[in-house]
Amino acid sequence: LFAKQGFLIFRSFASQSEVAAMRQSMDDMLLKWDPARSFGNGSASFSPFRTKEPDHSFMLNSAAQASFFLEMWARDAFVNGELRPGELTGLAAKRRAVRKVAHALHLQKGPLRDFTTSSNVAHVVSELGVQKPVVAQSLYRLASAQAPGVDRHQDSTTLYTEPPTVLGLWLALEDADEGNGCLWLRPGSHRGALRERLVRRSSCAGSASSLADSSCRVALVFEQLDNSTAAPDSEFVSLAMSPGDLLVMHGTMEHFSKPGVDPDRSRESYQVHVVDGEARWAPDNWLQYPPGMEFMRLEPAVQRRRKHDEV
Repeated sequence: LFAKQGFLIFRSFASQSEVAAMRQSMDDMLLKWDPARSFGNGSASFSPFRTKEPDHSFMLNSAAQASFFLEMWARDAFVNGELRPGELTGLAAKRRAVRKVAHALHLQKGPLRDFTTSSNVAHVVSELGVQKPVVAQSLYRLASAQAPGVDRHQDSTTLYTEPPTVLGLWLALEDADEGNGCLWLRPGSHRGALRERLVRRSSCAGSASSLADSSCRVALVFEQLDNSTAAPDSEFVSLAMSPGDLLVMHGTMEHFSKPGVDPDRSRESYQVHVVDGEARWAPDNWLQYPPGMEFMRLEPAVQRRRKHDEV
């Protein structure tokens, strides 16, 4: 079925106690986060992928840590990088302002890491053919009520391996339907071409031409790979999900989400992207760990027991 449609849904994959623990862990992170200091210490930014912002350092630095990506409307809470008095002071206000926390939540101890490294997750990705599953990134999407959606894309656009091995895992932490901006997928689209890639390129001033020059920096650029006509929205299907349901999709599956229309319902999710450690991780992928740091390995329960027995 996965080979035919490019995705699978596992209902009640996570227990309600696991879901509650993950949501509580995000509450704890938000309560500890100080928006007034966020720009000075580099923990937050407004810059999305496709802006004309010349400095992509915030995005690049988020690869191996938990960074706060804010909704664009939250600019109104700041003046010249300084937080207005009384703005973003409570948990509810922070939840509305933060679009996602990314891209290495799995490296922090707690319920999110526990879920990511569970034998159940390792078993699923191994059964889908990943020989040496490793975690490339993880993120928590807050999606407050009536938050903007996410444009149509393929996960392999930003996380590319040779051969292609990306699997996207999308865990619903709240009910998701068309009213609050659920996902829309195009079944079978994983058999098509990868349409574009987000890659690292040098951006230099003057006559400089290498990142070794101080006037050069890393720029993130979308490069088109396929110029065929995009499929109409009518070929996409909406996926209603309940808390604890897990969607697993192929890296070239086309998907998007629409803005929520319900003024009272958010749509939180935890997302993990797994690749095969035996595949070649593209050196021009935007996400690169610091030297000497490797992706976290996932191991099915049987492998863990064998290692324990050997000890």
